[in-house]
Amino acid sequence: MKKLLFSILLLGALGVFSTKAYADCQPIYGGGQNCTSSNFTIDKKVQVPGKGGGNYVDNLLFNDQRFSPSQTITYQLTITNTGNSTIPTLNITDNFPQYINFVSGAGSYDTNSKTLTFTISNLGVGQNQTINLQAQAADSKTVPVGVICDDRTTNKVTAIDNNGISNNDSSEVCIQNSTAVLPATTVKTTPATGPEMIPLALLFPGALGGFFLRKKSNHVNKKTIDNQIFA
Repeated sequence: MKKLLFSILLLGALGVFSTKAYADCQPIYGGGQNCTSSNFTIDKKVQVPGKGGGNYVDNLLFNDQRFSPSQTITYQLTITNTGNSTIPTLNITDNFPQYINFVSGAGSYDTNSKTLTFTISNLGVGQNQTINLQAQAADSKTVPVGVICDDRTTNKVTAIDNNGISNNDSSEVCIQNSTAVLPATTVKTTPATGPEMIPLALLFPGALGGFFLRKKSNHVNKKTIDNQIFA
């Protein structure tokens, strides 16, 4: 009885592990699955900031180096034929996220859907093709202040061969926006006849009054002197 139970468990385990070896399994009506193995791989990597000419990694997460707004981001996409026959056609669809904009690379880019599409033809057995793509992080006015590491900064790519078999990969980065938006400063211009002119204007009547009193005093003194002479 124990041997029978062990055999059943062993067969079940083998069945589970064998299912994982397939890229695409579809349920069959009435029971069972129809699995088709993928005969190619797709690998999306991103270049570490400041490491020109190499150092590509799968992802740059929160604790890794981050990109700044408007900084250039370089991706590398590699498709490899792992099957035993040439792949006539591979259609590639590369989806750019909200805060990353496509700049240059192979294929045709749709700005509305932010999708790059291109085709690889006649990929031989064991061969691979590598494509470099240039992108740019959105500017500081678009990216929220802080560190963004999610679907809004994750580039996703899908490849489908001529038999309809698909494979996909993604590469996530983080964008850090440390720019604080300060309120605009209003500059007040004082008019030429501003408050500083008021004290000067008030001094003018006083000056006239002093002049008048001085003139009158001189006149009185002169009259007094004349009376003393002719007395």
